[in-house]
Amino acid sequence: MLRMLPILLLLSGSLSAQWRLDSIFRSSDLYAVNPLVSVPAIALGGYGSQQRLISLQDKPDLTPEELNALDPASVGAFDRVALRQDVDKHKQAIIQSDYFFNTGQLLPFGLFIWKKYRRDWFDISLMYLEAQVAQGLFYGFAPFGPTAVDRYRPRVYYDALPVDSRTYGNERNSMFSGHVSTTATGFYFFARMIDDYNPQLTGTQRALIYTGATLPSLAAGWLRVRGLKHYPTDVLVGLGVGAISGIGVPSLHKWWKQRHRSRLVLQPVYAGGATGLVFQLRY
Repeated sequence: MLRMLPILLLLSGSLSAQWRLDSIFRSSDLYAVNPLVSVPAIALGGYGSQQRLISLQDKPDLTPEELNALDPASVGAFDRVALRQDVDKHKQAIIQSDYFFNTGQLLPFGLFIWKKYRRDWFDISLMYLEAQVAQGLFYGFAPFGPTAVDRYRPRVYYDALPVDSRTYGNERNSMFSGHVSTTATGFYFFARMIDDYNPQLTGTQRALIYTGATLPSLAAGWLRVRGLKHYPTDVLVGLGVGAISGIGVPSLHKWWKQRHRSRLVLQPVYAGGATGLVFQLRY
């Protein structure tokens, strides 16, 4: 069944017959992505998470009484490794963690080197932005994130660091690692795309792909520990959030596609000397 919802946009001049907007903005065969829903959701979600991040960084500074009351023994045994790092190397570790952070964010766009992904660039890009917005909302609003949990970062316990650098309100935001969740979202999204677009892969090959997404995310997390920013549990929670966002968002779109065979297509039209565009909703 085909219903057409025409929206005629008059354009000046003539369009080349080879210029096919339906091939540029084609709907994916694997995922149901509606830009009329996704674009506003990305904009609103991104704005909301950014505003919450700003407010979280503006928590009250630590008081001298809080610093004096710090007790490393109150930190769990598993996390105590974060309190035994080399202070002199923590800045270099932070710089190194940013390499993984930046790579993870940009990696999904590298998919477009290959034609099979490039033909669906619009839907893939929207889904990836949704995934990053999702992890940002987890960070800003989840009950296990810094909104609900005040946890001192490891650097607060290091007397070798200047006191004024240990008292910023942002030092209360150790749980969980937003750097790791952002990094992991990119790596896991990349892995999910490879998995979905290559159904011929064996179980072992798929396991290797997701292992390949996990290892650099964990490496980034360990560098955040060495950088005195987070504890291992902060890193593991961030890794989980990244996995849920990077894998879960495209999984939801794929599930919707399989159960609702709707499709939004954008095509050029040529009639009566006029040129324009038609949106087609097929279902």
